[in-house]
Amino acid sequence: MDPPSPLGSPIMSPSKARQAAIQAKDWAYINSWLARQYSPNPVPSFERNEDTLKTLLALAAANDSADEEAALLHRAREEVVRGFKAREKAEEPQKVELLEDLEAGLDDKGAKALDDLAEMAVTLGTLGTDTGDLGHAIIELTKEEFDAAEQVRKVEALQNYLEKELAALRKQLDELKTSKEYEVPPNLPAQTAEWSRGTKLLAVKVGEYKDRTASLERNANTKGPTIEELMMEEENVVRIKETVKTLEGRIRMFHGLPPDVQAARAEYKKLERELQQLTRQRDKMFEGLMER
Repeated sequence: MDPPSPLGSPIMSPSKARQAAIQAKDWAYINSWLARQYSPNPVPSFERNEDTLKTLLALAAANDSADEEAALLHRAREEVVRGFKAREKAEEPQKVELLEDLEAGLDDKGAKALDDLAEMAVTLGTLGTDTGDLGHAIIELTKEEFDAAEQVRKVEALQNYLEKELAALRKQLDELKTSKEYEVPPNLPAQTAEWSRGTKLLAVKVGEYKDRTASLERNANTKGPTIEELMMEEENVVRIKETVKTLEGRIRMFHGLPPDVQAARAEYKKLERELQQLTRQRDKMFEGLMER
C-alpha cells in the first residue's frame, strides 16, 4: 500500500506543502528501514496514516540506536584484541612465555575468571583491567541501561496510547459509515445546484440594488423631498390630526341641537335656564342639610 498522497487539493498553502514534503520524506525513510528489516521477504501490507507513521518512526529510531550500540561494542572488542596483539608483539619473549605458562597453569575456575574479566573489560570498553576504570564503566553502563529502559517505557506507552486512539478512530469511522444520521440525502446534489443558482441570482440582485441605491443618493439633492423635509411634514400632519380631534370634540358638545341657528339659541337658553334652576335647587338642598 502506498503512502497517502501529499496533494489533497489543487491549491495548497506553503505550510501544508512543507508538511507534506516532510511526511513524504519520513515515509521514504520508513519504507527503506522496513525493507532492510524484512529482506529478502517483501514488507507486509498495513494501514498508512499519521499515527502509524509516528509509531514506526519511534521504533526505527530505537532500532537504529540499538544497532549503533552493537556496532560500537563490536569495534571496541576489535580494538582491545588489536591492542593485546600489538602489546604481545612488543613485549619480550620471556614475558610472553611467562604469561603463557601462567595461563596454562590456571585451573578451569581461574581460566573462566580470566575470560570473564577480559570479556567485561571488552564489554565496558575500558581497554584495561583497572578496578577504578571498571567500576566507573559499570556505573556509566547502568545509567545508560536505565536511560534505555526509560526510553523503551515511553515508546511502549506511546504505542499503547496510539493503539487506543486508533481503535477509537476506527470505531468512530464505523459509526459514521453505518449511522443513518450521517447519510447523504439522495436529493443533496439537486438542492446544491438549486442553492448555487439562487446564490448567483441573489448576487445579481444585490448588484442591481447597490446601483439603484447609489443612483438615488446621487439624485437625492435634486429630485423629491429630503428625509428632513418628510419628517417636518409628518410633524405637521400630526398637529393637524390633533386639531381635528379637538374640533370633533367641540362638535360633539353641540350634538342634538337643531340645525337652525335661532332655534339652537333658543334651545341653548332653555337648557341654560334649566341648569340655573337645578343649581338653585341644589343650593337649597345643601343649605337644608347644613341647618340640620
